[in-house]
Amino acid sequence: MSPEKLTLGCDPELVCRVGGEFTSASDYFKYQSSMGLDGNDEIAEIRPGYSTSPIDLTAKIRAVLEYGHEKYPELEFISGHYVDNYAIGGHIHISVEPTEEIIDALDVVLSSLSDCIDDQEQIIYRRESGYGKAKAYRKKIYGLEYRTPGSFLLSPAVTLVTFTLAKLAVVGVTEDNLNFHKLKGNDDSYSFLMKIEDYLVTIPDDCREGLDELKILLAKRSINWEENILPNWGLITEVAA
Repeated sequence: MSPEKLTLGCDPELVCRVGGEFTSASDYFKYQSSMGLDGNDEIAEIRPGYSTSPIDLTAKIRAVLEYGHEKYPELEFISGHYVDNYAIGGHIHISVEPTEEIIDALDVVLSSLSDCIDDQEQIIYRRESGYGKAKAYRKKIYGLEYRTPGSFLLSPAVTLVTFTLAKLAVVGVTEDNLNFHKLKGNDDSYSFLMKIEDYLVTIPDDCREGLDELKILLAKRSINWEENILPNWGLITEVAA
C-alpha cells in the first residue's frame, strides 16, 4: 500500500476528574459515541474516525475533545499509562497487514518515544496489570490494532508526533525496507529518534510537521502527565464571574 493510502485511526482512553478527584466516565458518556465508553465503564474513550494524515487525525481528536468539554465543562481529562489505579491505553489502528517486521518497527520507534517522554512508573504499573506489553496487537479487518502505547492525548504535539512516528515506522518497512531494530543498535532512545529522519528515504509531506514537533518535544526537560489535557488543546474557557 502506498503511503498516500495508508490510514490511521485510534481509540485512546482518558481518566475523568472533577475538581482533581476521580469520577466515573459512565456518569457522563455512553457507548457508541465519538466520546464514550468501551470495555471499562469507568474510563472515557475517544473515537475520532480515521485519516491518511497524522495532522488531520489530530484535528479530529481536538473536535471530539471540544464536544466532550462543551457538554460537560466541569470534567478534567487525564492521559498517560496508569492513572487513578486504572490502566489506560492508546490503541492505534493502521490499514496494513500485520507482519513481524511491521510490529517490530512499531515497537522500536514508539517505545523509543515512550522512553523519552512517558512517565516510566506509570508504564511499569500498566504492564503489571497486563497491558502495554511489547508486540501487543490484534489483526483486524482493516489491518491491525497496535495496543502497546498508553494514552498519548496529553497535547496536540504528543498526539501528532505519535501518529507521525507510527506512520513512518510502517512506511519505513513497506517502502524503504528498513530494519529499525538494527538501525537503533546500541543507541539510546533519544539519539535514535534524533537521527530517525536521516534513516528514512520516504517521508510523506503530512509527516514533516510531526518530525519538527518531535525535535521540540525531545528538547523538553520534563513533561507532566498528571495535568488536565484540556488547556494543552486550547479548550479551557474562562468562567464568568
